[in-house]
Amino acid sequence: MSQSDESLSPAVSSDGFSTFAEAKFSLDATLSSYQELNADDDTKKLLETCFKYFPPDGQVNLSEDVCGCRNDNELRQLAAWIDTGLLRPLLSKGGKTAAITTSPHSGFHDSVENLLSLDFPPASRNNQERLRRNCLKRDGYRCAISKTWSSGHDFPSGESSGILQAVHIIPFALGSFTSDDERQHTSEVWANIFRYFPALSATLNISPEDVNREDNMMAMITPLHEEFGQFHFALEATQTPNRYRLKRFPRFGSVYTFLLPHDGIVTLTSYDPNCHLPEPRYLQLHAAIGNILHASGRAEKIEELIRDLGETGSLTLSKDGSTNVAR
Repeated sequence: MSQSDESLSPAVSSDGFSTFAEAKFSLDATLSSYQELNADDDTKKLLETCFKYFPPDGQVNLSEDVCGCRNDNELRQLAAWIDTGLLRPLLSKGGKTAAITTSPHSGFHDSVENLLSLDFPPASRNNQERLRRNCLKRDGYRCAISKTWSSGHDFPSGESSGILQAVHIIPFALGSFTSDDERQHTSEVWANIFRYFPALSATLNISPEDVNREDNMMAMITPLHEEFGQFHFALEATQTPNRYRLKRFPRFGSVYTFLLPHDGIVTLTSYDPNCHLPEPRYLQLHAAIGNILHASGRAEKIEELIRDLGETGSLTLSKDGSTNVAR
């Protein structure tokens, strides 16, 4: 029997971990004995990076999943499940990149089946026009990041303007499907989201069909929308509500630097009391995925994979649901 097939530390009890410290200690202890297959095996790095950037309740769940793996092969399977069932779908804006690797834990399959049993409908575009008008009005007819005015609305003389889009924080395509296979794929992605970002389900009660909502949208000028969708920058929460620190990642297009706030701070303000500002936990999800993609080195690999799939035509990536709100 190879080292990879030998049992690792015992699985955690069903009671789980009571503190972050316990979760961190157990995860580190399990991964310390992991043996890489080769120089390209970054399983350990990916799992450690995910733990670093997941929210506290997601960290506890990840530690339970890691410690529940019986051998190195299952650890690699868990890392592949997170990569194909969370990172790739979000970076591809909800489009399919490849089949999602099977999880080593039966509990994940139960979660997927539970979602499928809800028979949730696909996200609807019926209210798209109203939503984009509300988003634009709430954000004061300005880009939430650059404060550029919408060229499709009256703006002060001498001020810069441009085409704005209503950008989904959680991609619209993660709630859009047209077949049973796509519904299965969508459910698997959401099972991962709910596992590692539990507040989205437990507190906000969001479900796949209602990603098309005002608190999941922001007005952005077109170039920044593209950079945001590719996780080239993210908004990280500060101690002040609705005040965020903009974090640029290495692949951010330097030509667009002039569009970013000089002090690196983005303050979200609602100009319509009837419209909710972007939900902080949606932005937390986006920022966590961005940090994981870049700190683990997976961003470039996945972007290359998506390009290759697009060039070969073997998979058609779904649109992200952005809508032009400059009209």
